[in-house]
Amino acid sequence: MKLQQLEYVIAIAQEGSITAAAKKLYQAQPNISIALKELESEIGMQIFWRTPNGMVLTPEGEDFLLRAKEIVESMHSLEADYSNRADDTVSLRIESTISSYLAAAVGIWVNSFADTDKIGIHLAETVTNKIIEDVSGGRADIGIIRIPSSQLGVYAEQLKSRKLSCRTVTEYTMKLLMRADNPLAKYDDVPFEELENCVQILHGDDELSVFGKNCVNPEYPDDTQNRLLYVYDRGSKIGLMNTLKNAFMWVSPVPKNAFPDGGVVVKKCSYANIRMRDLVVCKKSNENNRLIKEFIEFLAGFVEKAIGTEEE
Repeated sequence: MKLQQLEYVIAIAQEGSITAAAKKLYQAQPNISIALKELESEIGMQIFWRTPNGMVLTPEGEDFLLRAKEIVESMHSLEADYSNRADDTVSLRIESTISSYLAAAVGIWVNSFADTDKIGIHLAETVTNKIIEDVSGGRADIGIIRIPSSQLGVYAEQLKSRKLSCRTVTEYTMKLLMRADNPLAKYDDVPFEELENCVQILHGDDELSVFGKNCVNPEYPDDTQNRLLYVYDRGSKIGLMNTLKNAFMWVSPVPKNAFPDGGVVVKKCSYANIRMRDLVVCKKSNENNRLIKEFIEFLAGFVEKAIGTEEE
């Protein structure tokens, strides 16, 4: 039995098919099929039923999956704790939802190290559920997730069940990012109906209706915007913003000095009434890890100084 085989079982169970699991793991489908058959033969048990609708866990497979997850998570955690000690590299794997302040914080934090320090920081943007899964499984050391404040209790229970600790980094309502010469920039509080004829820039992985209703306003109409620009490369968003005079984006907190030239501004829109909360999460067993603890404290201080607090 190999660790990779266990990872294949977990991916198949999560994705519902070998094809989807292969895509997620960047593996060839035949390799996963062969590995699964070899594993089932080795343990003398069928883990999945092959059905027209995909792969379904057998009752024995359900129990096997739970034990496989425990083993894989323990191995990833062990690897994370000890893989970089030999060369004294400062190594940290951070995952977050889309946020402008995290990149700025990481940059300033890295600048605080001596020129002779060996540094290996991994910074990735993804979605909340994957962040929770990766931190719990030891594939990330720290995660910054974004949730509606009203769902804090639900997520707190989920994090507790996965033996994760959490701390609020900031709480806010979404704002509008636009060029300073955008006609809407004249408003201190932009009327929502004025957005209708502007170009909205949003990440291509998000459905507008889902994002709007979950992060802006529960009554966000599905057909409000008829001019949408889906961007799959997050780094291109600001470039497009600089090009399109009447474009806007819904954004989370932005550091006060993020746009020193004044070409881009952040504006309030009272229509955004859902209180959002960014939480930093890590495994409870890593709470006292010096590097993790140091970064979390630094991030909290950076957000307080660079963004401040938002009153309801």
